[in-house]
Amino acid sequence: MNRHFLIITLFILLSSCIGKHNSDAQKATISEKNTEVESEKIGDTIRIDLSKSNIHWKGTKMRGAGKHEGEIKLKSGYLITENNQLVNGNFVVDMSTIGVTDIPEHEPVPKNNLNNHLKSSDFFDVEKFTTSEFHITSVKQITSDSLLVSGNLTLKDITKNIEFGAKYQGKFFQTKFTFDRFQWNIAYEGNFADKTLVDKDIEIKIKLEME
Repeated sequence: MNRHFLIITLFILLSSCIGKHNSDAQKATISEKNTEVESEKIGDTIRIDLSKSNIHWKGTKMRGAGKHEGEIKLKSGYLITENNQLVNGNFVVDMSTIGVTDIPEHEPVPKNNLNNHLKSSDFFDVEKFTTSEFHITSVKQITSDSLLVSGNLTLKDITKNIEFGAKYQGKFFQTKFTFDRFQWNIAYEGNFADKTLVDKDIEIKIKLEME
């Protein structure tokens, strides 16, 4: 039987039998890298407390029929404020820390296999690209604590600009959005069916606490 027919059949069966894992996150707007970034604004620099901040990711497969989720750690980061309003910032993520959290510790083999798979060239190629970086290029104040944030996101040596809504108040910054991983070549090198068994959108939830 044709391999692709089997894949399609399996997809239909699983999609009809397994509960969907839908995301309520906003979809980030992606555009080309912002090359006209203003010089970094002058203001108060606030360091991110790395021990109290976290980045949570979730990936789905077969159009939400299954999922995996996990965490990744910040390596460094800061925000710049002016009159208590966020105006700029930058943070660097340690890609070697990416790991799955929804496979229990008493199942070390599948947990390690998936962690290694994420770090391999099939996805983030951590050995070659040890960090990723987000640099804020503009901030629009929507309400007293609601922002529209734009910035250059660098993953696997590819930089594109993304825009998303966020909350910032006092010492806390948080956002949740999805982005298309194909825009940063985070995909299998196989055929289209191989690439798309894992859905293209990755959900990211960021919670930052300032020092």
